[in-house]
Amino acid sequence: MRKKKSYAGNAQSVIPVVLTGLFFVMLIGGCGSKKTETIPDLEEPAASNASYQQVTYGNIGTTNVLLGTAVPKEYGQAYEANVTVTKILVEPGDTVEKGDVLAYADVDEASASRKAKQQELSHENTVYELNQKINQLQQNKLANQQKQQDTAENNIQDAAENNIQEEDNMQESATENNTQETEAEAEDITSQIAVLQENSRYDTKLHEYRVQKLNEEIAALDALIADGTLKANHSGEVVYTKSLTVSRNAGTGENVVVVADTEDLAIELKDVTVQNYKYKDVLEKYMLQSGERVPVTEREYSTDELVLAKINNNYPNVLIEKPEGVELKAGELYPIYFEEKKAEHVLLVGNDSLYQEDGETYVYVKAGDDTREKRKVTAGAADDHNTQITDGLAEGEAVYYETTERMPSDYTEYTVERSDFQVENHGLKYGRADKNARVYLAAKEGEIVKIAVEKDAEVKKGDLLYIINTGEGKAAITEAANAIETENTTYQKQQTDYDAQLIELQNATDSVSDYDRQMITLQKEVAEADHSYTLQQLQAAYDTLSRGNDGTGKLSVYADEDGQVSKITVWEGDTVEAGDEILKMKGEASDLLLVQMVSSKSVTVYTDDIAEAGEPVSITSGDTTYTGTCVGFAAGSNNLDEGCLYIDENGAHYTFQTTSGYDTPAFYVRMNDEIVDDMGNGESVDFPYISMEDVIVLPAGMIYEEKDAMHPDKVSYFVWKIEGDHLVKQYVLLDDTLTGNGKVVLFGIESGDVLARE
Repeated sequence: MRKKKSYAGNAQSVIPVVLTGLFFVMLIGGCGSKKTETIPDLEEPAASNASYQQVTYGNIGTTNVLLGTAVPKEYGQAYEANVTVTKILVEPGDTVEKGDVLAYADVDEASASRKAKQQELSHENTVYELNQKINQLQQNKLANQQKQQDTAENNIQDAAENNIQEEDNMQESATENNTQETEAEAEDITSQIAVLQENSRYDTKLHEYRVQKLNEEIAALDALIADGTLKANHSGEVVYTKSLTVSRNAGTGENVVVVADTEDLAIELKDVTVQNYKYKDVLEKYMLQSGERVPVTEREYSTDELVLAKINNNYPNVLIEKPEGVELKAGELYPIYFEEKKAEHVLLVGNDSLYQEDGETYVYVKAGDDTREKRKVTAGAADDHNTQITDGLAEGEAVYYETTERMPSDYTEYTVERSDFQVENHGLKYGRADKNARVYLAAKEGEIVKIAVEKDAEVKKGDLLYIINTGEGKAAITEAANAIETENTTYQKQQTDYDAQLIELQNATDSVSDYDRQMITLQKEVAEADHSYTLQQLQAAYDTLSRGNDGTGKLSVYADEDGQVSKITVWEGDTVEAGDEILKMKGEASDLLLVQMVSSKSVTVYTDDIAEAGEPVSITSGDTTYTGTCVGFAAGSNNLDEGCLYIDENGAHYTFQTTSGYDTPAFYVRMNDEIVDDMGNGESVDFPYISMEDVIVLPAGMIYEEKDAMHPDKVSYFVWKIEGDHLVKQYVLLDDTLTGNGKVVLFGIESGDVLARE
């Protein structure tokens, strides 16, 4: 569900256009010259050009177009628990099979996480059971109160019946009032009991859900502890790996690897999610192949997938399924058409031929060489350019038309052909990628006190690498210790308050006090369980802060895996900022190039765009051009809000990625030849920003703009088409993003059409 490209211009590339019938004909004698004619008096002002348009059959309606990119289905490979990743065995471009081992995780961290989850589960069960007992006691107390009131009410009624002949009217009234008050109190008690019962049911469902999730997480951790591996859940090509340079910690559901099924391509509509998609109910949806319509359908997401998307507030983009018999190319841009007809194959004329007078609609029909007749017509459905005529005209008749557009008088013929369209982008910063290189970054600002290793030194997991004085270590430990002390003090005060309440009730013998004593005792146990669990968490935080912290602000950093020091960036005494590189461990040799999209003042660079996996790239150095293929992406500002949403035999999954640590969008390239130093002499890695095949591209000067006088923001585009010895004004559909060495015409003309080119 990654948003593959971001183009300049329209944010959504939704381009409305009227249907085929909108392309009306300008009949102009002498290839653009204007005849002298007898023109009737009209209400409209005289135009700079006037001629006739033929009455034809066509469709009335609109067509909207969305642009989409062919992308493979992606499957996120993530652990089902928080882990520390020790090694990733694959890199972008590698092919994997389902079940292949992709990565290893530190089982020590998993063991610690399991212990914490088990403590959370134990606390959840204990507190739930105690709260259920308290809830039941509250119900019993209210029920007992109800029983006492019922007994009192019965006694009053018995007394009233025994003395009814002796009581006066005032006593009867008092009895009735007492009865009404008792009934109201009984209803209130019944309502309170119902609320407690509903709370109990809700708490039970919530408890069951929490226990289920915790058990699932513990089971996942058990599996991780037993194995420690991440295995591919789908076959395909690796297109992303988590940057262990930035962080080795991976959260639940965080992509460590993304695998793409390059055999399962679909067209992803850019910036159109399933939530804001407006064309689901449109009946006619199609794409064009060699100018022919091919029906398309949307890929359906399951209910479980959409629930996950809603929970994560990240809805997937709409995917158009690959039609039968159509070959898609990854990274190619495809227009998808949505046609809505008001009327099909009806007689129509251009709107500019219609006039209104006294509530009637009429046209001027050519009657002879220099004459025309005024004729009343009946209009039907209409769109932006044409109106249906239900009565008054016949096909082939010519109706008067005025235009302020300049008609070409000196032009050459231009035959329309289909061709490819491409706008290039350039990656100006590139170099060999690192594979599994471990970089140690400063967690906080501070001064380097000691570098405990040398360049090229072999280190073991747990060896001291460096010591940094952050000035915060002592304060952090003190704060953690104070939190423990505050929790103990609060707990002791809470217990003292409960004990005082019990002392007040110890001599009471009524049933209400007995219920209160039981509930307070249970509340003490809840407080004890909460305290014990909170203390475990605080102590774990304290232990984490104390690890490598001498209490004075000096933090010792140890190797988290075996390796060889390949680079030391700082020296003892240097001051560093948080995130600065301290040293680097040697990684494995990679045959990939990392390309970063930096801006330039001399070259047009679309910095928000990266090459798509499978797209060709090239590097030109002198007279030599080296070619390669994009094999994957890095996670950055251009795609961090995206994730993988899919369903398999284990249910629906939503996974996400975290930053790869680069300042700009980046991607990976595998060259067709071995990487050589000469490749670094090229100015850039070149790749398609926009790539379309088998489309109609016209020189920009052949396309004319027409603005609506009443609505200046409403713009139409047209070309002059040659038919016989006449010029035809024909509207065409454009997208302002599809502009480079020419403009792509999405709709309106076909290969073989002959146009006028000035």
